[in-house]
Amino acid sequence: MSTFNQPLTLAIQRFDRTSVLHTGAVSIQGVQVLHVPPGVGVSGVIQGIFDAAEMPLAHYAFLKDVGDPFTAIPVFPDRLFLQQYVYTRPDAGIQSLGEVRGRRVLVPMYYMTAALWHRAMLKEDYGILPHEVEWYATSAERDPRMCLPEGVKVVLSRGPHLGVERLLDGTVDCLMTEGTPRLPDRERQRVVRVHRDVRELQREYYRKTGFHCIVHLIVIRKEVIAKRPALPEELCAGFDQAKACAYRDLQNERLTGLPLMRSYLDETVELFGEDPWPYGLEKNRKELDQFLAYAHEQGLTKQRLRPDDLFDDPSKTFQFQAKMI
Repeated sequence: MSTFNQPLTLAIQRFDRTSVLHTGAVSIQGVQVLHVPPGVGVSGVIQGIFDAAEMPLAHYAFLKDVGDPFTAIPVFPDRLFLQQYVYTRPDAGIQSLGEVRGRRVLVPMYYMTAALWHRAMLKEDYGILPHEVEWYATSAERDPRMCLPEGVKVVLSRGPHLGVERLLDGTVDCLMTEGTPRLPDRERQRVVRVHRDVRELQREYYRKTGFHCIVHLIVIRKEVIAKRPALPEELCAGFDQAKACAYRDLQNERLTGLPLMRSYLDETVELFGEDPWPYGLEKNRKELDQFLAYAHEQGLTKQRLRPDDLFDDPSKTFQFQAKMI
């Protein structure tokens, strides 16, 4: 391993599966782990402030498509079931996602990773194509080189990231986002989920596809790997150990304030298996390939990228070991 006068920097959010990297209970030699809010790691690694960082999958696919000097490891610190984050107002007249054709729909950014997954579900489940929706966004795209596909228009309506304010003020009829908006008590009756039974819908989606939608992965500047070729595998090992610690802690259901935690843990293992939050290329190949097909189809990438195009070679075959049981 090369010796550095200063540690390399890894900028990531703090989740249960990464927390011991932040506390130092699991360490990666010569790497300083920094806790950053969403988005900060992306801009920092692109500008060279950080050596490696958590990045949205869609943004990284775009960078690979245009040939920017980054690579990644198959570690996915953030995943979501998106069905729970589709909202409307009771007076908007939307009882099903099949009724959003021709309606005003807001996403935080058109090419945000969650938005690509949302649009894919719209097409596959209801036959609704992107150009058939009036799109709104609370933020401009992260990269000015990103171009909208022909026939698609997006109205920029700036506001807080999740966008519930634009739903409440009547700017849009539906919100497709990536988190649960916080609402004052007086407004809670004015926002409802479009999918009424998301619990079963999300489970059925997983049974059908095997997908727990990947949102983020870990990206590394290529110039850093040129100086320290072992870094991708070292990061894989560190993230694997951190996830193993999270799995172990979760087995003590009394560590959380959720009264039904034990039954939820048992159900999770029954549905997802011994590694419910999988890292590694092969375990995620089908999902990554499908996402890259969506990215090309929706105009984010000019090339039809493949999963192998995304990752540093040694990390493709890294054997992750963490298990829930």
